[in-house]
Amino acid sequence: MRRHRWKSSISRLWVNIVAKQIKLEIFKLSRRGRSYLGLTAMLGLAGLIVLGLAQGPPQIGGASPQGFATAGSFLNGGFAAWFMLRVTLLFFLPLFTCVVTGDMISSESADGTLRTLLSKPVSRESVYCAKYIASIIYTAALTLFMGTAAYIIGSIFLGRGSLTTFQAGTIIGAQGIYIFPETEGIMRLIGAYMFAALAVLSVGSIAFFISSMVSNSLGAIGGAMLTLIAFQIMGMFEFFKPINSFLFTAHMESWSGLFVSPIPWGQIFKSACTLCAYSAGFFTLGLIVFRRRDILS
Repeated sequence: MRRHRWKSSISRLWVNIVAKQIKLEIFKLSRRGRSYLGLTAMLGLAGLIVLGLAQGPPQIGGASPQGFATAGSFLNGGFAAWFMLRVTLLFFLPLFTCVVTGDMISSESADGTLRTLLSKPVSRESVYCAKYIASIIYTAALTLFMGTAAYIIGSIFLGRGSLTTFQAGTIIGAQGIYIFPETEGIMRLIGAYMFAALAVLSVGSIAFFISSMVSNSLGAIGGAMLTLIAFQIMGMFEFFKPINSFLFTAHMESWSGLFVSPIPWGQIFKSACTLCAYSAGFFTLGLIVFRRRDILS
């Protein structure tokens, strides 16, 4: 009984230490200019997309839905949020996420503050976990901010209405036009952006892992983006088809399954598990490296 209470007290103490570290890391993020770079870029892209939509529908899958009519608005805030996710998920959103996650450890290692931080009576594990959790929070915040910005700006300048999506050769294999009532469309958009945050986190975790090894944030950012692009290129060739399902890039667009009927929950769950496995794997590898890293050099 006493041993159980002792273990419980140790666990609560460790959680409290990590919680304080998380608050510290979030405060640090709020003081870094690059934390706002992604927010500014997403806001600008949202405005650019809405401006383009105001002039007419975009090319989707090589075809333009010009002249297509629905009951209610076709080009509206919901469509802007859907299209925003479609065009940013595979490059822009991961890039601006990696700009932050790839800087979490490497920048402090370069300027010497990491050595000072670890000289305090805190474990390396608690510091590493706090930084990673702060990275998760930033990734989710950036992704949801992007969707919210696109929806609000789109609703202001384009109006609101039913959500119309165009599936043209997406990863889920569905094609055609799908129309959802406004409320249902918003719920599907929320689910899609939650999945997108999970997808982007898999790339951000690679940058975070590399950041635990190097003192140059550009190396961490470049390494993660190079991996993303390399996996995307591999997915284009028949030669790599046997391993394609194991690449995280093959699962990043499974969010599109939330905009078909019926929803392929099995495939979405499989993709979510694969993305979580990548994030957990690189988190674990980074923790091993960070525990053994010589901070005095």
